Amino acid sequence: MWRMCMLTLNNHVQFIIMKIKTRIIATSCVIVLWFNNLSILAQTQNTNLDFGNPTTEEMKMTSCSIEPNAPAVVLCKLDNVNYDIRDGNFCVVYDIKERIKILKPEGKDYANVSINYVDFQRNPMNSEKIDGLKAVAFNMTDGKIVKTKMDDKLVFRERLDKEDMLIKFTVPQVKVGTVIEYQYKIVSPLYYNIRNWYAQTSIPTMYSYYHLVVPEYFQFNMENTSMYKMEQKLNITGCAFNYGGSSLNCNGCEYKFTACDMPSIKEDGFVWHAKDYCNKVTAELNSIHLPGDSYQNYAQDWKDIDKSLLEDDDFGHRMKKSNPFKDEMMAAKIYNLKDNTEKIVAIYQLLKKKLKWNGDYGFWGRSSRNILKDGSGDNADINFVLINMLNDAGVKAVPVVMSTRDNGRLPLTYPSMKFLNTFVVGAYTNDSTMVFIDSSIDDGYLNVLPPKLLTDRARIIAKDNCKWVNLQYIAQAKENIKVIAQLNPQGVLTGMVKSTSMNNFAARVRNEFKQAKDSADFVSKKAQEEGLEITDYKITDRTSFSPSVCETYSFSKNCEATSDHIYVNPLVIIPIKENPFTATERKLPIEFPYKQSILLNVHITIPEGYIVEEKGNGARIETPNKEISCNIRCAVDDKTSFVQYKLDINDTFFGVTDYNMVKDVYAKICEYSKNMLVLKKM
Repeated sequence: MWRMCMLTLNNHVQFIIMKIKTRIIATSCVIVLWFNNLSILAQTQNTNLDFGNPTTEEMKMTSCSIEPNAPAVVLCKLDNVNYDIRDGNFCVVYDIKERIKILKPEGKDYANVSINYVDFQRNPMNSEKIDGLKAVAFNMTDGKIVKTKMDDKLVFRERLDKEDMLIKFTVPQVKVGTVIEYQYKIVSPLYYNIRNWYAQTSIPTMYSYYHLVVPEYFQFNMENTSMYKMEQKLNITGCAFNYGGSSLNCNGCEYKFTACDMPSIKEDGFVWHAKDYCNKVTAELNSIHLPGDSYQNYAQDWKDIDKSLLEDDDFGHRMKKSNPFKDEMMAAKIYNLKDNTEKIVAIYQLLKKKLKWNGDYGFWGRSSRNILKDGSGDNADINFVLINMLNDAGVKAVPVVMSTRDNGRLPLTYPSMKFLNTFVVGAYTNDSTMVFIDSSIDDGYLNVLPPKLLTDRARIIAKDNCKWVNLQYIAQAKENIKVIAQLNPQGVLTGMVKSTSMNNFAARVRNEFKQAKDSADFVSKKAQEEGLEITDYKITDRTSFSPSVCETYSFSKNCEATSDHIYVNPLVIIPIKENPFTATERKLPIEFPYKQSILLNVHITIPEGYIVEEKGNGARIETPNKEISCNIRCAVDDKTSFVQYKLDINDTFFGVTDYNMVKDVYAKICEYSKNMLVLKKM
């Protein structure tokens, strides 16, 4: 949500104070302007800044030195951001230009471009506008550069929600070897909010430049985070505005950021939000001081933000609303329950029968009347109702605000409400113990949140005790697997599996079951993954609001057999089949979704007439501080094989310098998992 303050510039610009809760609250924060003295990397004279005229070298380019296998490369990216006065109000004008070289067939996808912008359905005057959109393709034909302009028919607009629009376009005549260029302007009346700037994209970037000029009337606190070197300059410059034929002159802060040879930044399964680690610049409004008007200070600390939220009509006041399901709770005798944990579970189950989560995450709550009318809402809508119900039942419950993992981490150098995008509910089971729950949960339990909500910095908003909490600490994922099997002389292994998944692993099983077409499809995928034939599959507590799920099934597996030998993997079910870390180097840290533990016990009865010719020994494979540990114990004789395999991932974060350590441990675990029990016919 946006919370907007428009102020008055005497005799020049008139602003009306208005409140539009849509995306940010401008009552934010103190931050330190961080500039470091780095060597200048950008050699502008080596970069073609002349848009509309690609060089022969750019046209003949066949690969990128930064990443030789890249499907495309950003040759030049220029972002110029300035303030202006239009229609009597200040606005921010973003002038964007980008040139991309297509290197491989899959790189042609970068000719499909999408741009997000703010468009309020109910307030078009305060919406952003896209101006001057142009796109061209340059191809080399018979030694000459041929230019193809984009037709306006290839430009489409799509509404994402009540406040956001998407403009999409496709650059024509794109093939391997094409150089594409596009440029556009975003005119934004949201002058108090400056968009984040990223020097990197999902493909390598050879040259990226960010130029920002902010008039002295607006003070922003800037934060620069970077993994790679970037030139940074700050100057004082003059600003001139035209308002109704009159000239308005002032000084301004001019920021320049230049980055060269930036590698790609890509999301993968082992990083929460890749943009947390790319070179970027963020800005937070600190103060406004217009001529003839009083100084408006928006710099705050987290205590100020706590107070602002607690006093807000759509946040703090929503926590004080009455319980809309009081009669239903009385009928269910929930008020009679003595144990707070039982109350929390019973109230949550009742709530989920009454209101459905619509799949969205929010921050500001709508009125309970509208939620009840619709019978659904985003997680914030329903979470506020949950808080009302819990408090009414004598269970203290409060919101725990955060920036979700996919939204990026909260800034470290300054407090900011701008980045908060949702909250979960914290409920006290006693005076000192809190459990966490969210209305988006369909597959979990208390303290079993979706990974995107397991952030390391969440803030409890309570009248008497606002404080930080690390929600990663509550997450646990455990699985206990027991396999009892018999091997026959033909090399066919048959047996039973009992697997109990707990907490986040239980939630994962439930979610995978829901994602399958039906139960047969779910079992088929499991059989394929494990390399087994599965029959008599049963699952208990799949739809229960409980911390665990139990699966049992019979299985058979054909092992490799010759006339006098049988080769069988004594693990039967292999927790880690392939090493996900095979690249020579990794540019991002490794982030696991949560801590996890797997215990596998396998008993195999060896067929009569066979003896053990080769067997695996036990092993302990672990990182130096046991952040990752795999302990295998073996006991094998000519009648039975017993293997206990215990895998523990005790940390969720591994820095770039830890990559080779993690890669090596995973490689050793995978290699051990290939060991075979070799049986010889007597």
